[in-house]
Amino acid sequence: MEIQKLNWAGIKLISNGKTILIDAAEDFSYYKPVLGEAVDEVIKFTDKVEADYILFTHMHLDHFDKSVVEKCLKKNGKLIVYSGLESVVRKIMGDVEMVVLNLNEVFTENNIIFKPVFAMDGVGEIQTSWIVEDLHSKIFHGGDTIWHNQFWKLGRENENIDYAFLPSNGVVVNFEMIGLEYSPVPVSLNLKEAFAAAHLLHAKKLVPIHYGLFTHEKFYIPQLFDQEDLQKTSKEIGQNYLILKDGEVLMDS
Repeated sequence: MEIQKLNWAGIKLISNGKTILIDAAEDFSYYKPVLGEAVDEVIKFTDKVEADYILFTHMHLDHFDKSVVEKCLKKNGKLIVYSGLESVVRKIMGDVEMVVLNLNEVFTENNIIFKPVFAMDGVGEIQTSWIVEDLHSKIFHGGDTIWHNQFWKLGRENENIDYAFLPSNGVVVNFEMIGLEYSPVPVSLNLKEAFAAAHLLHAKKLVPIHYGLFTHEKFYIPQLFDQEDLQKTSKEIGQNYLILKDGEVLMDS
């Protein structure tokens, strides 16, 4: 499996000659007032990618980008959708071919296994995590989940995870302008929680996502970390990690 980190929480997988996008977003302009100027500094990938499968964890626009689906999904490609999101996705995407899966239901095609599993959204919306597996590699993608009590269960029921892609910026948001009262409690995993979650998933390596790019002093306030924090937390939790920069490719055989 070839793994490339895209912007923010996005990743691209190539397995058995098939291209898979998860939470792949390129247009963050809608969120510029709350995420800051960095929305203009993201890598552009849609002109180069033709996807056989596109998945997303939830409908926040930094994870679900309609333009990516329109530009990248092949004519015979499939959106693989968690059933909890089916109705809203059909309203947005129309007649795109979809594979709809319930939680823990498995879809297998081209020797690739897709499975939505439990997640918990930081502001109470519908969200899932995804497990994608081929004959050589198995990845877990956690979107921007918060800490929850199912990581133990997920780790027991889903063995041999190679890479856990987990949010790590522990961001506090102030979105009162859209009707969400301010709370000082983070709406995504922070660094220590990401390491702990990867450990409970028994992942060989944590790959942090959803950090470092966006910040706003009033509306979007992440918990920052550096290489020293990574090394210290890795040692404390007993969990290995791997940093992938945006655009960087990992070949896992």
